[in-house]
Amino acid sequence: MPQRVPMALMMAVCACGAYGQATPPVNPPAPAPVQSTAVPASLTPSEIYKDTQRPLDRVRASLDNWSDMELGALIVGMKEAREACAKMKPEDYSGDDLYDLAHLCAFGQDWNDANAAATRYIASHAEPHQAQAYAISVNALMHQNAVDAAVRATHEMLSSLPYDAEVAFTLRYMKDTLEQAGNADALSLAGEEHDKILAALKLGVPLKATTGSAVMSVGELYESAMELPFFYQSMGNGVSANAVAADCDSAVPDLVILPADDRTQIESVRTRFHLFGAPLPNLIITRAFLSPTARPQLPQSFGAATVLVLFPDWCAQCRSMMKTLAEFAKVNATTPVYAYGLVFEDTSMIPDKDAHAAYLKELQGTSTLEVPATTAQSFGAQEFPLAIVVGSAGTIYFIGPIPVGAFDGGGYIEKVVRRIMTSESAPKGKTTIHWVNQ
Repeated sequence: MPQRVPMALMMAVCACGAYGQATPPVNPPAPAPVQSTAVPASLTPSEIYKDTQRPLDRVRASLDNWSDMELGALIVGMKEAREACAKMKPEDYSGDDLYDLAHLCAFGQDWNDANAAATRYIASHAEPHQAQAYAISVNALMHQNAVDAAVRATHEMLSSLPYDAEVAFTLRYMKDTLEQAGNADALSLAGEEHDKILAALKLGVPLKATTGSAVMSVGELYESAMELPFFYQSMGNGVSANAVAADCDSAVPDLVILPADDRTQIESVRTRFHLFGAPLPNLIITRAFLSPTARPQLPQSFGAATVLVLFPDWCAQCRSMMKTLAEFAKVNATTPVYAYGLVFEDTSMIPDKDAHAAYLKELQGTSTLEVPATTAQSFGAQEFPLAIVVGSAGTIYFIGPIPVGAFDGGGYIEKVVRRIMTSESAPKGKTTIHWVNQ
C-alpha cells in the first residue's frame, strides 16, 4: 500500500481524528469515485494490486470505521508514548534520537514536548529529517492553537527546504485546516506555494520526499495546486480562479501517459471546479429517511441557501454527522436554510446486502435522501463527506469536503453559508441562521 500521508501528519490523524478535537484533522487519502470493480486486462500487476487494496484503504481511512479492538490498541499505544515522552527531555538528545523523541511525543499527543523536540532538531540543522521535523512542529503548534506560529513555521519550511513530498503534504494540511477555520492565511500559503507546486507538476512524475518514504502522486499534486483557484472561487474572484486553474491545467502532462488513479483524480477535481457558479444538476432521489410519509424530493425553493452532504453508506463518520445535520435543518426550517444528506449504496466497497440495510437503517429520522451511486461521479466526489452548497437561485457556491464538526456553531458550514449570503447581498437583520451546539 503506497504511503500517501507523511508519517508526522499521519500521527495527527491517529491521535485526534476520532476524538472531536477542535483542530480539523488531516484529510485521509482521497477515495476514488465509485466505479466498476472490473480490472482492465491492460493494467500492470502493481496497478492491479493497488486496485485490490483500494476498498480496504478507503474504509480504514477514517478511525470511525476501525474496530473496537483496533481503537483500543491505538489508545494503549498513545498512552505508552505519552508516558515515555514525559520522562524524557529534548536537551538530553541529538540527531536521530532527538527526531525520534519528537515523533514519539507527537504520537502520544504531548504537543508541547513534540514541538520542543522538533524545533530543537530543526535548529541543529541535523539531517536527514528536517522536513519531517517541520511537519511535526507545525502539527503540534496547530493542536496548541498557536496558529500564527504554525503559519510562520510553514512559511519558513517552504522557503528554506527543497519542495518535496513532506513539504507538499504539510502545505496541504495547513491550507485545508486554515480554510476550514476561515483563516485568510490559507490563500497566502497557497499563493506562495503556487510556482513550486506547478514546477513539480510539470515533471509529470510523483513527488517524493528528499528522505523518507512519503510520495505525493501527480493527481494529488494537481488537487493540492487547484486549491488556490478554489479559494478564489469561494471569494467570488472568478477571473483569478480561472487564470490559476488554466496554469494548473497547462502544467499537467498528457493524461494518457498518467496512471489511471491520477487521471481519475485530475478529472474529478476539474469536474468540481467547473461546477462552481453552475446550476445544481438535477438529482434523482429514490427514498427519504425523515419519516415513512416523507416525499423523496428537495423543496422547490432553495431558501437563503441549501446544503447537501453526499456520502457512501459505509462512511460511519458521515452517517453520524446526519444527526447534527437533521437538527440543523430543523432549527432553520423557517429561516430558511435547508440541509440534506445524500447517501448512496456503494456495493463496489461492500457487496453484503445486509450490511447496506443496517447502514441505511441508522439514517431513519434524519433529513437524508437516497441517490444513485452515479451521483458521486457527477459531482467529482473523491473525499467524503462532500458538501454542495447552493444559493437562493440554485447556483453552486461551494463544493468540497467538510470536517465532521462542520454543522456545529462556528463550524465550517456557518462560514460557507455566511459567505454565500454576503455574495448574494442578503438583507441584514432579516435572515437569522441558527447553529447546532452554539
